[in-house]
Amino acid sequence: MEKAKKKKGKKSIILLFILGLMLITVGSVLAYLSSPSYVSKTVIKEFSQKAIELIGNRVETGLEDNYKTTSNIKINLKSDYFQALATMDPSYAMISNLLNNLSNTENNITMIQDKENKKLFLNLDSKLAGQSLLNTKYLVENATAYYSIDGITSTYVNNGNNNYFESLNSTTTTNENTKYIIEKIAESLAKNLEDNYLSESYNNEYKIITITLTEKDIVTYINKVINDLKKDDKANKIMTGYNANFSKTKITAEDISGIGTIKVNIYLDKLLSQAKIYELELKDNNKITSSKEDGKEIIEIISEDEKVTLEIRSQGEKTEISIKDGNNTSLGTITISKTSTNYDIVANIISEETSLDFGYNYQITNLKKGTSYDSSATMTMKITAQDTTILDGNITITGQTTNDVTINEDTSGSVLASSLTGTQSELLQQKLSLIILSLMS
Repeated sequence: MEKAKKKKGKKSIILLFILGLMLITVGSVLAYLSSPSYVSKTVIKEFSQKAIELIGNRVETGLEDNYKTTSNIKINLKSDYFQALATMDPSYAMISNLLNNLSNTENNITMIQDKENKKLFLNLDSKLAGQSLLNTKYLVENATAYYSIDGITSTYVNNGNNNYFESLNSTTTTNENTKYIIEKIAESLAKNLEDNYLSESYNNEYKIITITLTEKDIVTYINKVINDLKKDDKANKIMTGYNANFSKTKITAEDISGIGTIKVNIYLDKLLSQAKIYELELKDNNKITSSKEDGKEIIEIISEDEKVTLEIRSQGEKTEISIKDGNNTSLGTITISKTSTNYDIVANIISEETSLDFGYNYQITNLKKGTSYDSSATMTMKITAQDTTILDGNITITGQTTNDVTINEDTSGSVLASSLTGTQSELLQQKLSLIILSLMS
């Protein structure tokens, strides 16, 4: 009997010891899961995944990287306000003329990308009242960039090396490259988030994790991210494709001077350590907060003078945004609808005696995947103030995309950009001045 009691006592001690270890372990895990470092890095990862999801929502046409798109841009804008002012003050006539002349332009764009042969071609041909306004070409082939401007250069100008296609190969698409860069940036942001940037505090409802970055910290932090991208071979190739001087890119104190100290506050439920509110604090008491409530997202934009609240409710393929001021007065609504081949925005904004009606529609039709499709994008707007139309009209872009990637451009007589004379630079300045003058007269 005595031996049985001793064995039972030993088992109890062992059991208590195991339970104690379990409690310590669970407590340590819970403490870690709610620690400033873990919470901040988790939030960074979540936001990067949301960004990647947005890219993944794009319709796949099969012509993302090998295509020829020919587009026509039509502009139709007018302003009763500036027309009335022009009759009283000639200085306003330039703005009125600009709107009228833009509406009288014919703009055609051709863009071709041949990923397999590493060629890119862009041509903008713009006419005003049937007369040439601007005709310019841009070409990339054999890892070299060329350009020509009608009336300025008689041949192509060799503008030096171009690494755009280094980031693309037969198994990599532009979308995949974008996703890769987002992932690498998120990884670097999490890795380089120093403990001294982080702090925690409490109020009656929440535990608050705060990331504080001074201007000096911002410079250090961003440069670490840039350096990580440079060290990653694939990321470096992608970034160099977009910016030939990426290897020399570096943020300086001058670049972000005036931004001030930035704070990101993450409000956590005290019990479950779930993020409930995100808050971005900027200088001069400006804040942006984001939270979820009753199935909708609430975004508040706060400054010293005013507060604007966006209530965002999404259901299926439709998102409705209600806008209110600090007095809970409606300022208007924005509705976003989308399908795999259609994207539509309708906005009606009212502020005091000013109103804005805005619409945007983009759609793809006649899709033959990998072969061709038609597209159209229309933006409409009407701005009124005190019953006077400030701006009214629309801009429409219609296009056709095919798999014909033939580029027949002759660069054999091209000249080096470094050999251009001062006279040619002066001609370019004169050309730009002539375009502006034509549009405003």
